[in-house]
Amino acid sequence: MSGEKKPSVVKNYLYNLSYQILLLIVPLITMPYLARTLGLGNQGTFSVLYSVVSCFVLLGCVGLNLYGQREVAYSRQDPVQCNRIFWEIESIRILTHLGSLALYFGFIWFNGNVKGIINVYEPAYFMLFSLEIVASMFDISWYYQGIENFRLQTVRNFFVKLLGLALIFLFVRTESDLWVYIVIYTGMNLLGNGSLWFHKLKHGGFVRPDMARMPRHLRQSLFLFFPQVATTVYAQLDRVMLGVLLNDGNVQAGVYDNGEKVVKIVLTVITSIGLVMLSRVANSYMKGGKEETKQYVTVSFRLYLCLAVPLMFGLLGVAEVFVPRFFGGAAGFEQILPVMCVLCPIILFIGGSNVFGIQFLLPTNQMRPYVASVFVGMGVNVFLNFLLIPAHGAVGAAIATCVAEFAVLLVQGIAVRKDISPLLFLKCWRNYLCGGGMFFLVRWIGRRMGSSFPTLFVQVVLGATVYFVLLLLLRDPFLLSGLRIVLKKLEKRSEQ
Repeated sequence: MSGEKKPSVVKNYLYNLSYQILLLIVPLITMPYLARTLGLGNQGTFSVLYSVVSCFVLLGCVGLNLYGQREVAYSRQDPVQCNRIFWEIESIRILTHLGSLALYFGFIWFNGNVKGIINVYEPAYFMLFSLEIVASMFDISWYYQGIENFRLQTVRNFFVKLLGLALIFLFVRTESDLWVYIVIYTGMNLLGNGSLWFHKLKHGGFVRPDMARMPRHLRQSLFLFFPQVATTVYAQLDRVMLGVLLNDGNVQAGVYDNGEKVVKIVLTVITSIGLVMLSRVANSYMKGGKEETKQYVTVSFRLYLCLAVPLMFGLLGVAEVFVPRFFGGAAGFEQILPVMCVLCPIILFIGGSNVFGIQFLLPTNQMRPYVASVFVGMGVNVFLNFLLIPAHGAVGAAIATCVAEFAVLLVQGIAVRKDISPLLFLKCWRNYLCGGGMFFLVRWIGRRMGSSFPTLFVQVVLGATVYFVLLLLLRDPFLLSGLRIVLKKLEKRSEQ
């Protein structure tokens, strides 16, 4: 297989990144609109309900998404074997999702005291959200990520997101339209996931699963399921705990949800690297290329830090202009600003753990440190939530999330220290210096020009320009090597 043509990492990243950019633009349009039409209270209710159904989606997946992507990546050179593994894993996913759906309906039907647990009990809303579990059942994006085909996903996601955006503006008009928003949100997910099946069935028909192998798949996936449970607990439980501990009509949950969404939107530019690199590193590791594996991850680390630092400082710098422009008019919007600022460091922390955990520990099958790091993060997050939320509300939840994500990064950094030196963080001092300089410039521009969309545009353009120009002046090795590679490719094309 030495002559095998590898899927382009750069093209896959650009495909994935283009979708992440769409993910960045769409919520920037819908969040302020929904804050004004539905209100922060209804947004909080949506986020609490979504947190609950996410637990049942997670239960249905049982760790099979990451496990399936890795197994497909291991065997992608053998189409017959790859197709058989797909049907074995997807058969398990259908069964586990059906079981999770039954438990979800039982949760709705038998628990008359749900309101006392999560401060929300609207049976109709819960029933509509069951579509999210069905959508997850037919989600086979893990297969396409395993074979490194990101183009198909990108085209599908563009269509679905744009259609969903149009439907939101057409049909979500008042606070009573929360149920419409739920239908659009879950319905678009179901439509998008279902559309991938046409291509899969056309290029790889049904193969009867080997029942003897399915228990093995399930056992192996459980090693990934438990850390995903922990991750979901401290990713989704914040909103639930805000609703439970404060009992304020979910206003603080809505404040936290909006602040976190803005930060997570920016973060997707970084984490999109992980989805692409997981399959490539897994395939390289399976072939015994240990040094190649380390090289991939080291380059990915430098790319992550080169992007994460300016995104963190940049978002922090534009926050005072961004929040009034995008959320102004929604009652209580000013509370979003401190939450967003406190959460900005998770861009650096989650990006780092994405490299150490998702791109290295997981594809190289080092499950113990990966699982340990996630459970440490969950424990820290839950403990600090109980401590900080009653007194500080959404800001307290943001502080807890930040500390928890740093704890995850710390544990993973210790685990990978022999293969990937944590000193790489210190060697990238130019990024921190340039990012800090960019922050002060962007902040100064915002305070001089005032809060407006032109100000925001100037901040983003000048901030990015100054950051990369400063890196060039300081002769950053990674940026210079990247420019050399680009120039060489351009020269080759001009000679052809």
